[in-house]
Amino acid sequence: MDLRREAVRLRNELRTTLQVAAKISWGGLRELTVLVDGRTVFSRRQAGRAPKPGEIARLVKSLG
Repeated sequence: MDLRREAVRLRNELRTTLQVAAKISWGGLRELTVLVDGRTVFSRRQAGRAPKPGEIARLVKSLG
């Protein structure tokens, strides 16, 4: 998985479908972290896996 491409895809998905500005970082050790309003929504390191399709959007919606 190309993490940079995945990060851009996730950012665009959140911006267009939920009108949410997310900060998405990627880097060494295949890390991918998604933050919304300063809160971590998803961390690949903590989850031990890549996000499933639609998972990030569901998590953001659950923030309220």
